[in-house]
Amino acid sequence: MTKLNRKTCIKFDSDPSLHTIDYLKGIIEDASLLTLFYTREITPEELHWQYAENWNTVGALLSHIVATRHYFRIIFVEDRDFVGDEKSKIVPGLEMGKHLPDLMTNDPLSFYVQQLEESKAMLLQSIDQLSPSDFYKKREGYNPETGHNLAWTLYHLAEDEVHHRGQISIIRKLYKTIH
Repeated sequence: MTKLNRKTCIKFDSDPSLHTIDYLKGIIEDASLLTLFYTREITPEELHWQYAENWNTVGALLSHIVATRHYFRIIFVEDRDFVGDEKSKIVPGLEMGKHLPDLMTNDPLSFYVQQLEESKAMLLQSIDQLSPSDFYKKREGYNPETGHNLAWTLYHLAEDEVHHRGQISIIRKLYKTIH
């Protein structure tokens, strides 16, 4: 069994105005590390196994995590619209549903690991470009009365990954029960 090399201390910048950013980056990094850890020994069959028609596969959920990171990076952190073919690459993994057959690719685990690592690196790199005022400013959306800020949005991103990691766990348990 591979040892989990988890950072159990979040490093904070000496500037207190950056502490929330550091804290959320630590949460994102830990969520990502645990996703990789809990899928590290998955077999190719288990990765692409579907419990029933229209159910997600572990691979599809990993694609969703990647797409969600890209979406949040582009729309919320970089505060821009999609350019080029970004939308066509991201939407299937983001929306899943009718796109599920396209997400069932039989790619090896190494493909998903590479995509997860790249999406995390791009997200964290974009976050590093923010000023505290960018991070805390009120944005429209989510709650019509209060709006939201990037701190809440990035927390939601990490929460989404943890939620889907739970789904991955359930799918893996179902697989092991049946096989």
